[in-house]
Amino acid sequence: MNISGLVGALLPVFFVLALGYFAGKRNAFDADQAAGLSKLATSYALPASLFVSMTDISRDLLLQQGPLVLALILAHVGLFFVAWLILPRVKSLQGTPAILYALMLATSATPVFGLAVLGPILGPTAAGAVGLVALSINLVVPAAVVLLEVDAAKHRGVTKDSSQPSPVLTGLSSGLKSPLLWGPILGIAIVLFKLPLPRMIAGCFELIGSTTSGVAVFAVGLVLAAYALQISRVVLLGTLGRLTVQNLVLLALLHLLHVHSPFAHEALFCCSFPLATVVVLFAARYKSSESETASMLLLSTLSLAITVPIVLWLTHRWPV
Repeated sequence: MNISGLVGALLPVFFVLALGYFAGKRNAFDADQAAGLSKLATSYALPASLFVSMTDISRDLLLQQGPLVLALILAHVGLFFVAWLILPRVKSLQGTPAILYALMLATSATPVFGLAVLGPILGPTAAGAVGLVALSINLVVPAAVVLLEVDAAKHRGVTKDSSQPSPVLTGLSSGLKSPLLWGPILGIAIVLFKLPLPRMIAGCFELIGSTTSGVAVFAVGLVLAAYALQISRVVLLGTLGRLTVQNLVLLALLHLLHVHSPFAHEALFCCSFPLATVVVLFAARYKSSESETASMLLLSTLSLAITVPIVLWLTHRWPV
């Protein structure tokens, strides 16, 4: 892709991000309104977009994605648990911070930036890859919620006899209810079982799905406006880790599992995207590393201008 094409793909993303940031700084949206926009994007628009996009994938092509799906699950769920076990060895990262930073390494803002960035650059296969990565991310989030709830219960001194709901059940319920999990799954089921999706029905989902990129990126801008930028060793290392570690893990898995898929390049792009906004939201909810995670979100988002052309160049030089 030439420079003008790359700029054409990234400029709208940064424009809408800046628009949301300045709207947040001007207090044009309160906290509830910002949360509402984020919920609109992640609970309604994006699941609808992923659902209808998955139904457009060829059944034969989808059946060939088993090795890629395995690699993605290992690069998300596996990386999360490995990071969660290793990070507490750093004294300042014990407890809640270890869970948040493990989640930061093992998930990305693919649901937010995936379609907006990859669509113009890589074409029709982008939607399928975003759907598969979103599935993997939504296997990680329930596990993180379970661990965060258990850790919070320890700090509250909650006992087994408490009337509080089980942290494990809370986490699993949150994950299983996520439309981001069921949207791609239902789309895959329709393709595998050869169920026809009427054009009229697809149009309904496409209409709400078309709002995904703009609303999601705008909502990220509002989140960034709520926190002051902090530059520290933890922030810089965390940002670098988010942009590189998962990408390298997935690249190694693709070669070890001999994965050959038209979605492989797109999946590598997704793993180099900024950290998931859910990390910042969880940091605020559990009162830990709030400024650090928001700063990582800002730096990793600005880094899109560097990471996208680098990954694009690498995937052409060393194809998978």
